[in-house]
Amino acid sequence: MLKKILIFILLCVNTALALKLKHAEHSDFYRVVIETEKPVKFEEIPFLDSRIFVVSISAKSKKISKKILKKKYVKSLDIIYSADSTKFVFEVSSKVKGYKIYTLKKPFRIVIDLVKEKKREAKKTSISDDPIFEIIMGYELKEKKHNVSINFNEKKIIVIDPGHGGKDPGAIANGLKEKDVNLKIARKLKEILEKDPRFKVYLTRNSDRYIKLYDRTVFAVKKKADLFISIHCNSSPTRTESGTYIYTLNLRGARSKLARLVEQRENKAVIDYVRVSSNPVVNRIVADLAISTTMTEGRRFAYYLKKYLKNITDFRDIDSANFAVLKTPGIPSVLIETLYLTDPADAQLLKNDKFIENFSYSIYNAITDYFFKE
Repeated sequence: MLKKILIFILLCVNTALALKLKHAEHSDFYRVVIETEKPVKFEEIPFLDSRIFVVSISAKSKKISKKILKKKYVKSLDIIYSADSTKFVFEVSSKVKGYKIYTLKKPFRIVIDLVKEKKREAKKTSISDDPIFEIIMGYELKEKKHNVSINFNEKKIIVIDPGHGGKDPGAIANGLKEKDVNLKIARKLKEILEKDPRFKVYLTRNSDRYIKLYDRTVFAVKKKADLFISIHCNSSPTRTESGTYIYTLNLRGARSKLARLVEQRENKAVIDYVRVSSNPVVNRIVADLAISTTMTEGRRFAYYLKKYLKNITDFRDIDSANFAVLKTPGIPSVLIETLYLTDPADAQLLKNDKFIENFSYSIYNAITDYFFKE
């Protein structure tokens, strides 16, 4: 789906050469070569899905055969022909850990080396100063003289949001303040995650202070988060409800909100996330795609949470709501209502350090499954 939308976007953006596509397999990488009749200008365009990228050549081309490529490494290849450009849309398989793009001369060639995935291999990454690519892609990009190097094996960035804080205590019941419980769980989860070298963890607040909901989402965007988890506790005026709930984003109103952000410049961090073109129609499509990713991937992560949390708590349901704190475009996001402060039995569990540790470990297990389970 992501790829189809990308192709549609590229078609909105508008010398015929005989381009040739060749390939060769080496021990450490799979090479794809685009041969041209003469030197041409080109650019590498990343996308929200880090395993999809585009090589755009500034020249019209005749039809090119693409049947020779091995699906073991190139899952799919689409070629988009237009009046003044030819775009190669690559989707690489999980057997590829990254790629490099560079040029060779005599004859002029654009070379794409798909680096094979190997266990226990040193993790290297390249860095770019391009803020839009950095935010949209969730990984760092280096491009100098058409020489690009990308590595998928970077630390996953997790942003944990302890709900409420400062002048906003949240629910208060059974000797507990929600803001304090949320922070305690968030700190424990951060402590557990940071023992795993695959993760980099940030808290939206690490003390008893008030932060606006919108600022929490912007914080996640600026940190280029791969996952956003908001921790809360539930409450009920009847004191008869109990158990754990997980909420993901409901799209009602969210798409139009994000589209307005693109035009109104409400916050630069969010604007840069979705403004990739001077064409407002293209930007609306990207904004829609980004917020859809937030919802669908958030929902997928919620099922991993259910798998582990149901073993240590009374897990009730996965639901969706139009929470402001979940409007993190392109970032899978969930809001966890840990337990009910207003229920005496639930409150007793929330006072128990061992329960909080087990609850946090369950979230950690869900995170590792979500990112690394085959």
